Amino acid sequence: MTELSTGTILERNRDMLFSHIDHEVVIFHMMKGAYFSLDEVGADIWSRLDTPMTVAALCDSLTADYDGDGAEIERDVLVLLADMKDAGLVILHQP
Repeated sequence: MTELSTGTILERNRDMLFSHIDHEVVIFHMMKGAYFSLDEVGADIWSRLDTPMTVAALCDSLTADYDGDGAEIERDVLVLLADMKDAGLVILHQP
Protein backbone atom coordinates (compact mmCIF):
# COMPACT_ATOMS: atom_id res chain seq x y z
CA MET A 1 0.00 0.00 0.00
CA THR A 2 1.43 3.35 -1.02
CA GLU A 3 1.43 5.99 1.69
CA LEU A 4 0.46 9.51 0.80
CA SER A 5 2.90 12.28 1.60
CA THR A 6 3.24 15.89 0.55
CA GLY A 7 5.74 14.76 -2.11
CA THR A 8 3.37 12.21 -3.66
CA ILE A 9 2.36 13.10 -7.21
CA LEU A 10 -1.32 12.53 -7.98
CA GLU A 11 -3.60 12.70 -10.94
CA ARG A 12 -7.18 11.69 -11.43
CA ASN A 13 -7.84 8.27 -12.91
CA ARG A 14 -8.65 8.89 -16.58
CA ASP A 15 -10.76 5.71 -16.72
CA MET A 16 -13.49 7.30 -14.59
CA LEU A 17 -16.64 8.74 -16.10
CA PHE A 18 -17.77 11.90 -14.33
CA SER A 19 -20.25 14.71 -14.58
CA HIS A 20 -20.51 18.10 -12.92
CA ILE A 21 -23.91 18.59 -11.30
CA ASP A 22 -24.40 22.04 -9.81
CA HIS A 23 -21.24 22.50 -7.71
CA GLU A 24 -20.59 18.79 -7.20
CA VAL A 25 -19.04 15.99 -9.23
CA VAL A 26 -20.50 12.52 -9.62
CA ILE A 27 -17.96 9.88 -10.67
CA PHE A 28 -18.77 6.44 -12.05
CA HIS A 29 -16.19 3.69 -11.56
CA MET A 30 -17.09 1.25 -14.35
CA MET A 31 -14.94 -1.64 -13.09
CA LYS A 32 -16.53 -1.50 -9.63
CA GLY A 33 -19.98 -0.49 -10.84
CA ALA A 34 -19.98 2.21 -8.18
CA TYR A 35 -20.82 5.90 -8.05
CA PHE A 36 -18.98 8.47 -5.97
CA SER A 37 -20.05 12.01 -5.18
CA LEU A 38 -17.75 14.89 -4.32
CA ASP A 39 -18.97 18.10 -2.71
CA GLU A 40 -17.94 21.53 -3.97
CA VAL A 41 -14.43 21.42 -2.48
CA GLY A 42 -13.94 17.80 -3.55
CA ALA A 43 -15.07 18.76 -7.05
CA ASP A 44 -12.51 21.56 -7.04
CA ILE A 45 -9.80 19.09 -6.04
CA TRP A 46 -10.97 16.68 -8.76
CA SER A 47 -10.68 19.48 -11.33
CA ARG A 48 -7.21 20.48 -10.13
CA LEU A 49 -6.03 16.87 -10.44
CA ASP A 50 -6.64 16.98 -14.19
CA THR A 51 -2.95 17.93 -14.25
CA PRO A 52 -0.63 15.71 -12.19
CA MET A 53 0.69 17.55 -9.13
CA THR A 54 2.19 16.91 -5.74
CA VAL A 55 0.04 16.86 -2.64
CA ALA A 56 2.04 19.88 -1.43
CA ALA A 57 1.27 21.88 -4.60
CA LEU A 58 -2.41 20.93 -4.35
CA CYS A 59 -2.59 21.99 -0.70
CA ASP A 60 -0.71 25.24 -1.42
CA SER A 61 -3.13 26.15 -4.22
CA LEU A 62 -6.14 25.32 -2.05
CA THR A 63 -4.74 27.34 0.87
CA ALA A 64 -4.26 30.31 -1.47
CA ASP A 65 -7.86 30.08 -2.72
CA TYR A 66 -9.73 29.15 0.47
CA ASP A 67 -9.84 30.91 3.80
CA GLY A 68 -8.37 28.38 6.19
CA ASP A 69 -5.37 27.19 8.11
CA GLY A 70 -2.81 25.54 5.82
CA ALA A 71 -2.12 22.68 8.24
CA GLU A 72 -5.84 21.96 8.62
CA ILE A 73 -6.38 22.05 4.87
CA GLU A 74 -3.46 19.64 4.39
CA ARG A 75 -4.89 17.21 6.97
CA ASP A 76 -8.35 17.29 5.39
CA VAL A 77 -6.96 16.93 1.85
CA LEU A 78 -4.82 13.94 2.85
CA VAL A 79 -7.91 12.21 4.27
CA LEU A 80 -9.92 12.87 1.10
CA LEU A 81 -7.06 11.79 -1.16
CA ALA A 82 -6.59 8.57 0.81
CA ASP A 83 -10.30 7.80 0.34
CA MET A 84 -10.04 8.64 -3.37
CA LYS A 85 -6.95 6.43 -3.70
CA ASP A 86 -8.69 3.52 -1.95
CA ALA A 87 -11.67 3.93 -4.30
CA GLY A 88 -9.39 3.95 -7.35
CA LEU A 89 -10.32 7.50 -8.35
CA VAL A 90 -6.76 8.83 -8.35
CA ILE A 91 -3.41 7.48 -9.49
CA LEU A 92 -0.36 7.99 -7.28
CA HIS A 93 3.22 8.33 -8.41
CA GLN A 94 6.05 8.43 -5.91
CA PRO A 95 8.81 10.97 -6.67
